[in-house]
Amino acid sequence: MDLEMETNYLSTSYARILFRHLRLSESTSAPFFAGTDLSFEELMSLDSRVSYHDQIRLFENAITLSKQPALGLTVGARFHLSSHGPLGIAIFSSADLKTGIETLIKYSQTRAQFVHFEGLLINREYHIRIKENLDLGSLQYFLSETTVSSIYSAITFFTEIPDFTGRICFSYSPPSYIEAYTQAFGDNILFDQPYTEIIFPESLLSTPSPVADEFQHREAINQCDKLLTSLTDLHRITKGTTVSENVSALISENPGRLWSLDEIASKLHFCSRTLIRKLKGENTQFKNIRDEVLKQQTLNYLTDNKLSIESIGALLGFSEVSSFRRSFKRWFNETPIQMATRLRKVDRTNSNSKG
Repeated sequence: MDLEMETNYLSTSYARILFRHLRLSESTSAPFFAGTDLSFEELMSLDSRVSYHDQIRLFENAITLSKQPALGLTVGARFHLSSHGPLGIAIFSSADLKTGIETLIKYSQTRAQFVHFEGLLINREYHIRIKENLDLGSLQYFLSETTVSSIYSAITFFTEIPDFTGRICFSYSPPSYIEAYTQAFGDNILFDQPYTEIIFPESLLSTPSPVADEFQHREAINQCDKLLTSLTDLHRITKGTTVSENVSALISENPGRLWSLDEIASKLHFCSRTLIRKLKGENTQFKNIRDEVLKQQTLNYLTDNKLSIESIGALLGFSEVSSFRRSFKRWFNETPIQMATRLRKVDRTNSNSKG
């Protein structure tokens, strides 16, 4: 999978956790945001998302600022329920460990988009296999450590077993700080393995969650479904296109509404200020893009002899025909009636000549 092309908008929740873990503040945040387009306000916005490039830079900056090679192990182990949003609630409110893992595998894209998970039952042992969606490069250790330690914490939470009897496998060589792995996972660690995975006895799958809640689980799953649908639509729209093309596509594909800048920014998982800045970088503005789409839709409607001027305005999303007439005059420098008469006359003439 080409993650950079298909997943351009990642949740900022984990970046916020790193920010707080490093005990940064707005006044000391410049090194954390170095090389990104992100601001402190955007990071702290609960529903904000960040580009793949910016997320990578934030992780790299965090490692540099922390001066802790084992930062991934430390942070991953401290992820709590709310860190994972609706997915975390859905997992922990599951009836048992098996359901929780199945939920993680199905909806992991809504949170962990650098990797994906597979669940395999082999010789009475269950394997949670972690596969990279792309070459993680210098971040392989950090992201693998964060992911594995987070899942390991969830398993030990479910099972409430003080001594983990399974195995933790990593696909890479032991790091220089291997003692940190032992402190995090005990002695059952293997490196240079075919896969990065967590392996434990099949019998643990039936372990009930200590905080199982059927209603809460169902509600969280509904939210995960919506997030997954939103991401799928977003990937389809944004693949290989500019921001201005994304804006134009959203307006074109959702006619009958006068979209505001704030609404479009929310759909693209930007704050309004970021959308304005990105469009400026492409030498355009939101108003210009929206006007171009509305102009084209208007011309299409005007060729239909059955549509009145009032109907066309309503189809475009104008609540008052007077507002539509003013916009029309600004777009075309003539009234709707004048253009409609001209276009429909031409259409009738062409039809008669063909007959």
